[in-house]
Amino acid sequence: MKSLAKALFIPLALSATFMASMPASAHAHEDHAVELNAEMKKMSFNFKRSGSAKTIEDLQNYVTEFRTHAEKAKNAGYADAPEAFQKGIDQLLTGLAGVQAALDQEDLKLAKQRMKKLNDIRKKYHREFDV
Repeated sequence: MKSLAKALFIPLALSATFMASMPASAHAHEDHAVELNAEMKKMSFNFKRSGSAKTIEDLQNYVTEFRTHAEKAKNAGYADAPEAFQKGIDQLLTGLAGVQAALDQEDLKLAKQRMKKLNDIRKKYHREFDV
């Protein structure tokens, strides 16, 4: 748990330090970047937790959190975000709908398989954006 706290806190603390030295116009852009980064980290955290889910209820909680943060990331994305960013988030949300359908059928194995496929989308867009 301590490593998770460090993983979330350190980038935010560094961002805050750099933001203090930036002109006001850059702050708005940087605010979006910090918010987007935080949402992406929360998505990653819930994705990782989903792999260890033992029950439908546990996986449902992780999927719900993941979806919430994916929607926030989509909204936090820059107004001038590349079309590919929006496409990637939309693909994740569509994939989550498939996971949710499996959860609604109470098929934990299928839901977890579908959740794992979301990692392919993550890898593709992280390579594309070099993150």
